[in-house]
Amino acid sequence: MSLIEGETLEQRWGTLNKEEREAVCQELNSMAKIWKTLEHPNHDQILYVGGLGNQPLNDIFLSSHPDLAGPFYGADAVQKFQDGCGIEIDGDVPVVFTHDDLVPPNIMLSSGPNPVVAAVIDFGQSGWYPAYWEYCKARRVGLRPQYFDEDSGEEWRTKYLPTILDKVDDETVYHPWLWFVLSHGI
Repeated sequence: MSLIEGETLEQRWGTLNKEEREAVCQELNSMAKIWKTLEHPNHDQILYVGGLGNQPLNDIFLSSHPDLAGPFYGADAVQKFQDGCGIEIDGDVPVVFTHDDLVPPNIMLSSGPNPVVAAVIDFGQSGWYPAYWEYCKARRVGLRPQYFDEDSGEEWRTKYLPTILDKVDDETVYHPWLWFVLSHGI
């Protein structure tokens, strides 16, 4: 991070105008769409839910439950993962590559007016997750109050985050995911 010039989105958020915020979010949307297309090296042989290099998932919400970290293989990999987590989400859920920690402190912006995304850092939790996971997690992770008061935090979650990541339905996806996170003391 010290090698990248600029400040985090977290540090800059309060000084950005609406147009700058929208432009940064559009850039992040394009980036997220690109990394979602990254395929697992063995994608033609297996369906996979897990971390980089066939490693267990490194999500903070799974850290106290290594039995849920996988990796999970096979045509029913998503179902195995969801069953382990106790998440009941019906339908075919694609597995996509996710950053898995796409939050303002991990987004570096260029200095000066009209900032652009200089880098997205900290891919330490990245891996192949069900497509809803990145949005749910980014929505749930707390924002530091010295940068986001209650109103600006709510605006980030409800107005800007859905322009970056594909929003999911609260009733059928976010609430079951949130139940998992909260019921496991995470």
